Amino acid sequence: MAKIRKDVKHEVEVIIYEGGEIPEIWFWNCYFHLTSPPPEGKGLTLSEEEIKALQKAVVERYLIIIQRDLTFEYINKRFYRGIARATTNIRRLRKFLEKTGLYSEYEGILRRKIKRWFKRFKDTAEANGKKLTDLFSEEEIKEFKEEVKKL
Repeated sequence: MAKIRKDVKHEVEVIIYEGGEIPEIWFWNCYFHLTSPPPEGKGLTLSEEEIKALQKAVVERYLIIIQRDLTFEYINKRFYRGIARATTNIRRLRKFLEKTGLYSEYEGILRRKIKRWFKRFKDTAEANGKKLTDLFSEEEIKEFKEEVKKL
């Protein structure tokens, strides 16, 4: 197993914690920063394991974003985006997994995780006197469920 260098580990953390709303953009920023020759970049040749670590950071960042938008307690916070944004990010995540060849590694795992988050969201909403249809349109709920099934 190849060692992941400190510079790459730093970029993994950047993707996870500062990766914004579209983490694969940060993936490419980090990739080019690491691989471009100096003075623009570090001039590294990345191992497969290092590239995979960066890609997995993108997955982790997507999960952070999706979980945020499936957390009932965040509804009135300015950073909350709702189920429509969660659906968009699930779709982006799935496409990223397919493009990078990581889909089979995560198949089913992410679906179960996101279903748990959605159930917790629904249960918390109901405990607070809200139905899902009070918060989102039936079309948004249907589209969300369809995207989750594809993971």
